[in-house]
Amino acid sequence: MAERKKNRGCGCCGGCPGCLLTLALILWALMILWHTNKPLPDGLRMEGASVAVPASDITILTDVTAIDAQGQPVITQTIFDHMLARIGAARELVLLDNFFFNSITGSDGNPHRHLCSELTTALVSAKGSHPDMQIVVITDPINTVYGGHKPPHLRALQQSSVTLVMTDLKKLRDSNPAYSAWWRMGPRWLGHPEPNGRFPNPFSTEEPRVGARSWLSLLNFKANHRKVLLTDDGNGNWGVIVGSLNAHDGSSRHNNLAVEITSNELARQAWASETAVITMSGATVPPSPLPDSPPEARAPACQVNLLTEGAIRDAILDELKLAGKGFSIDAAFFYLSHRAIRRGLIEAAERGAKIRLILDPSKDAFGRTKSGVPNRQAGLDLMTHGRGRITVRWYDTHGEQFHPKAIVIRNAAESTVIMGSANMTRRNLDDLNLETDVRLQCPIGSTPDADLHQWFDRLWFNQGLHATVEFEAYEDPSLIRRVQADLQERTGMGTF
Repeated sequence: MAERKKNRGCGCCGGCPGCLLTLALILWALMILWHTNKPLPDGLRMEGASVAVPASDITILTDVTAIDAQGQPVITQTIFDHMLARIGAARELVLLDNFFFNSITGSDGNPHRHLCSELTTALVSAKGSHPDMQIVVITDPINTVYGGHKPPHLRALQQSSVTLVMTDLKKLRDSNPAYSAWWRMGPRWLGHPEPNGRFPNPFSTEEPRVGARSWLSLLNFKANHRKVLLTDDGNGNWGVIVGSLNAHDGSSRHNNLAVEITSNELARQAWASETAVITMSGATVPPSPLPDSPPEARAPACQVNLLTEGAIRDAILDELKLAGKGFSIDAAFFYLSHRAIRRGLIEAAERGAKIRLILDPSKDAFGRTKSGVPNRQAGLDLMTHGRGRITVRWYDTHGEQFHPKAIVIRNAAESTVIMGSANMTRRNLDDLNLETDVRLQCPIGSTPDADLHQWFDRLWFNQGLHATVEFEAYEDPSLIRRVQADLQERTGMGTF
């Protein structure tokens, strides 16, 4: 009998380890492809229409922490007090969207203001005084350690009939796709995280322990990173505060920047943007209390519009393309790693623009010391290729962080400001996180422009305080850390 020809295939029916691994890798790759390119939920990535707003209805708000000549703290804060005042004055709506909303302080040893409890008390009090007023708080599941812990202040809000919306991050694109694809294939289906687990809390050893599923969710590195407050003023006028401040005790000493704008039209843009997040998260959108008809026209001095997600990046790049000889650019960034933004700054310098940047040195994080990635590598890139027209100074932090996210582009007649929650990173600008900024276009010398100029110059020139130091103080030429910064920016395998 002729010898039977051997089967050159694996001959399995799907049970071969090699075939199973191949199928798993194909599924993993498809997961990456889909969840990095899937359509965004409706209403995200907004570029609102420009609306006219008098300069008198725009207030620049700053928080500054530095030291004086004797090394003693110099702290001035305005943002949070304006937020509390708006909540206290509201009669129809308080809508707050804030990323970090908890009482954790870290271990830097400095005294902190209790932002979390102050805000919780203000919201509960407002609801108690005006039971019919809608109060909606949107926040990120990081504050529950992704379901592993329900902090008392969130329970207090719910018990007071404040509507609490926990953002459904699964609907967003994946910023750490190599990990998140695996998480979506396996750990996601193991159930929701439960409190009182066996693992340490990732944010504080003093907080309750959490389960493994909280840690597995954390490593997706995605967030609703917005910082928005929308209210009426009790007299029929509406306004927003948009900025970089988190309602987080450990962040209370951070340097931050925000803007308060009274404008019914801009309030409607903020309402539309925030209700998109509510819908995405599976919650019920309350009826809009905002007026439908525009208010009477007043003499405008500025043009203002709301920007969210990738529209922020596009607006910054568009403005940078216009900058050249005769332009000046002042920028204050907590994180700068986005390759297109860095290239846009360098190209503006090549066309003749004069650029000043204040960067956080990426060394302080709630009592922990960071490596300087990514800002020191970005700073070196800009100083090297800026043709002498880009100057970088570092904010000399002492436990706190330099947390603004703002760029001001000026020509002879007008200043354009883009500021808010978005860091200059791939995760914050490329339709991955939820972010909100505003764009202000105001005449040179108008109050918003003058206030921003004064704030920046005070820090740049150390006027009455010690705030910034020259580039060489934190310069880092390490090739290893440059490769690390670039790899983390490209892949999302990092926290920035």
